[in-house]
Amino acid sequence: MSVTTRIFTTLALLSSSTIVLAQTVNIVSPGAATVSSPVRVVAEFSPTAPITSISLSVDGAASMQQEAVTPLDIEVPMSAGNHLLTVNAVQSDGVQLSASRSVSVTAEVTTMAPVVTSIDVASVSTNRSGTSGVPVSASGGTSSVSDIEEKSGWYTYPDQGNPVCSSKPSLTSNPSLDGASGKFYLGPTGQYNNCLWPIKLGSSTTASHFTLDTYYRLSDPSVAQGVEFSSNKHVGTKWYKFSVQCSYNKGVFSVWDTAGGKWSATNIPCKRPASNTWDHLTVQTEINNGKAVFLSLTLNGAQYTINKSFNPTTKASSYSYGVHFQMDGNIKGNAYYAWVDNFKFALW
Repeated sequence: MSVTTRIFTTLALLSSSTIVLAQTVNIVSPGAATVSSPVRVVAEFSPTAPITSISLSVDGAASMQQEAVTPLDIEVPMSAGNHLLTVNAVQSDGVQLSASRSVSVTAEVTTMAPVVTSIDVASVSTNRSGTSGVPVSASGGTSSVSDIEEKSGWYTYPDQGNPVCSSKPSLTSNPSLDGASGKFYLGPTGQYNNCLWPIKLGSSTTASHFTLDTYYRLSDPSVAQGVEFSSNKHVGTKWYKFSVQCSYNKGVFSVWDTAGGKWSATNIPCKRPASNTWDHLTVQTEINNGKAVFLSLTLNGAQYTINKSFNPTTKASSYSYGVHFQMDGNIKGNAYYAWVDNFKFALW
């Protein structure tokens, strides 16, 4: 072998090694969108040997040393502006792994002209702990929250039975539509056990129109009883809940009668999804004449009119809003996963 051939061979091997190492750390979150501090950092590892240490740096300065627990899922405080986030790991065989991502962090909103958005900014700022610092964008009087599945404010509420529920959605890059989806788990311990995950998003004194938009996918659609997406809005002591349930056994969508505490069936078809596919759901609702009004539902491009309205219930005074996701278990108590992606909520 000539000297030239050996040089090119060595360079090729080094290039190949670099590519392989770059693929062993995958930063799932934050994504490309602008985020707020603290920044949720999620990274997946596919090492060739056990991981013995993990560390993070921001703009080249050491940020923190983490226990070697994979996947990594932590919150990192960052100042407003553009930063370079780097995740480093060391394998037990001494091989060092690294991946970096540019991050755009917003400054915390404290004031805003009333004509710009329907958000009650003072309420958002004073209740920052209740909204988990969720960044809200505003345009022409419409406010919205995107990639809700990636936020850190989710909590678990076992809705029925005594199931094993994931504490929050774990972020994963596969499967996903935009590089990061939220993975939920329902492990029933009996018949028809359900898990519900709520998250508070913000506060508004004026919003009365709402759009919930999301994609979802099930690990085994044959064992799911159904899924439920919901938004809610407090207006003083009145609480409006806009829950939509896709019941696979009934074959139709139902909407929630809040004051009546029961489901009201529609004639909108809801078929059990095929394996390895994403369903796309959009729900349009509003508060009108003191009632929660379900306007329309769109599933995978097919739009249906609902035109049902219900009275709210009474709770402690608030102007907050949020959403939730629920997984329903079947009579056999089969466990399954659900992935939620591109979850967005808009209000005006």
